[in-house]
Amino acid sequence: LLPSAFSLSILFFLSSLVISLLTNKNSYFADKYNFSFFMGGLFLIISAIFHSLGINLNQQYSWDSNLSWIGLANWLPFFLCFHSFEIYLSSPQERKTASLTFLYGTFPVIISCLGQAFFNWNGPLKTLGGLIIWYQRPIENFTELTALFNNPNYAGLWLNLVWPFCLACIIVNKKVNIGKIASISFGFGIAITTILTNSRSAWFGLFITIFLTYGKRIINIIPKLFFGFFFILITSLIPLINKFYEIFFKIIIPNQSWINAEQNELTRIDIWLSALKNIFSNPLFGTGSGSFPEIFISETGIFKGHPHNLSLELIVSYGIPGAILIIIPIAIISFLSFKKIFIDSNNAISNSMFEKSWIISLILFLLSQMVDVQYFDGRISLFFWILLSGSRNIIRNDLRLKK
Repeated sequence: LLPSAFSLSILFFLSSLVISLLTNKNSYFADKYNFSFFMGGLFLIISAIFHSLGINLNQQYSWDSNLSWIGLANWLPFFLCFHSFEIYLSSPQERKTASLTFLYGTFPVIISCLGQAFFNWNGPLKTLGGLIIWYQRPIENFTELTALFNNPNYAGLWLNLVWPFCLACIIVNKKVNIGKIASISFGFGIAITTILTNSRSAWFGLFITIFLTYGKRIINIIPKLFFGFFFILITSLIPLINKFYEIFFKIIIPNQSWINAEQNELTRIDIWLSALKNIFSNPLFGTGSGSFPEIFISETGIFKGHPHNLSLELIVSYGIPGAILIIIPIAIISFLSFKKIFIDSNNAISNSMFEKSWIISLILFLLSQMVDVQYFDGRISLFFWILLSGSRNIIRNDLRLKK
């Protein structure tokens, strides 16, 4: 229910969280990562207090200090989720179950993509008195699909995050049976809809996943890729087929996407430099959550909703101390779990395809947040903290193996 009925899924997640808190015998502060998140959360609260008191460098802009308190909802509850959901992700089998659940939950996303592309399903589509809303805006030429996210980059990231799980299913199902056919069909649907989102970062995620998933086996695929390219090249000499290729590639790679990129006067680097300038101006407490758009438009006359980097967004909003206490444990957990699965191959757990797909999904999220910020969609942020919680257990399992 997470992507398609977020409000309903929250009820189940809250129930799971309460059960965990009542039954989990492990102390919250027994884990050093929890302690770091807790201290980071305290600094975020202190920053919000300073913003409310007007002790920041953002007073000359039309910015509401209450946004700093609202912005805490994007972080503080998830620190508790990180700890609480660990009991449900303690074994490889449980993480596999969670992976498959995420994958199954993506079926409505694919359906909404197809409906938007071919049947003009434009939103918002509401049911249960507005309890469930699919935000789908009108599109052109089958491209820039938003699905139920109302933004192609958000839809593309969600599809990226479940793509490794789908590839794991395809690899694990070695026999040609219903499961194999279903996995391939699902994978084809995810790949096509990802391409049709017209999100270049999502396209990049597709290929990164393939290389990380297949590893050395990708070498065996390269000749087939060359054969496919050669086949397209030869058949493109046939006028009728050439026309088909032209239409097809115009659909999946529209010229408008490249025109937009060329016409954009500001690069990511320009936006990052502006964010760094603001950080240096107020390094301890930041300029407040949601302040970057107001500052940036006053400096450049151009609206940008965020610095296009999640770490910079957090530092700009709440300052360096709190952000560092949150960013460092995330980086450590991600690195150690990646090392455990992809480098320390002597461990039996590293041979699990679903364990690899779990870490690949986590890496894809982190890479995406280096050039964009989709984190503030609750569905995606919850997905991330579940991935991080499971990755914490992968490290913990490794430590138990060493004892």
